[in-house]
Amino acid sequence: MRILLTVPSSRARLHRLAPLGWALRTAGHQVQVAGRPSFTDSITLTGLVAVPVGDGGTDDGGQEHHRLDRRSDTDALLDYFSLWRPDLVVWDSLAPAGAEAAQARGVAAVRVLGPLADRSEGDGLPGRTLDSLPPSLRTAGEPEDLAVRFLPYAGAAVLPAWLRRKPRRRRIHATLGDFASDATVTALFDAMGGSDAEFLCELADDRIPAGTRLPGNVRLYQDAPRDAVLASCEAAVHDGGAEVTMSALAAGLPQLILTDGTTPTGLAPRVADGGGAILADPAGLRPEAIGRLLDDPEPRAGATRLRDEVAAMPGPREVVPLLAAVAGQR
Repeated sequence: MRILLTVPSSRARLHRLAPLGWALRTAGHQVQVAGRPSFTDSITLTGLVAVPVGDGGTDDGGQEHHRLDRRSDTDALLDYFSLWRPDLVVWDSLAPAGAEAAQARGVAAVRVLGPLADRSEGDGLPGRTLDSLPPSLRTAGEPEDLAVRFLPYAGAAVLPAWLRRKPRRRRIHATLGDFASDATVTALFDAMGGSDAEFLCELADDRIPAGTRLPGNVRLYQDAPRDAVLASCEAAVHDGGAEVTMSALAAGLPQLILTDGTTPTGLAPRVADGGGAILADPAGLRPEAIGRLLDDPEPRAGATRLRDEVAAMPGPREVVPLLAAVAGQR
């Protein structure tokens, strides 16, 4: 079977699809990934074959810059379909050109929804939906179709020496997204410095405000594989990014999610309602909140329940026969 994955110029969305692409490949299917020419290097770094589609595009900026949804994108895919003749198109919800080309050629198509995707992305286009969000975190009334377990993946990495040694004290993973304010970064470092735990902080040096003192119990890192880091930790502190939230869920870690509460969007309120997270305003963050994360059995029990729910979802390898059946129905 020939399967074409279509992706926007987003490494996070590409990395969500990579484990499925490899599950299909190791099951004996031919797999290629279509994306903008400026994004093909990111695709090939996953070990999968890249197909340049359209022109322009960038890895940076908002969603409007990295979507694969222009008419020229669909036309380029239609031309390639005539040559390669895929049996199935698996398309990210921000790459609907794949679905449009599949519809025009009568090819089976499956939409992939990420954990923070607008559930209406791609509505009106035919095909099944593959969802990685655990059922209990979905909004009531959201349709259920195919499910696939979220597997943390962030590309090639080397396990550092410090991660191969037994921790001397309890570890907590900490990270903040690109849009976190300097005040939030400073508040996090102040709170970490008042804790007895060791913090593995996934943050670039240039994200640290000038004059900020790095506490002695904080180790900065950037390139270590996040799933291996989380496996050595007992909790996670972050500002609600989809990838780190889902990775912490998969690891069964209680989470302290920093939010000012004015715009409770994304997964944070859902995970908190599910018992696996505590929400905190970064302006009032104190070491005691981190201590509660480690010592309060309630968020730990909630995190365990959510981890078990994630683990019960079918993995990429188990989804392969289901996708083959979808392709065989056309």
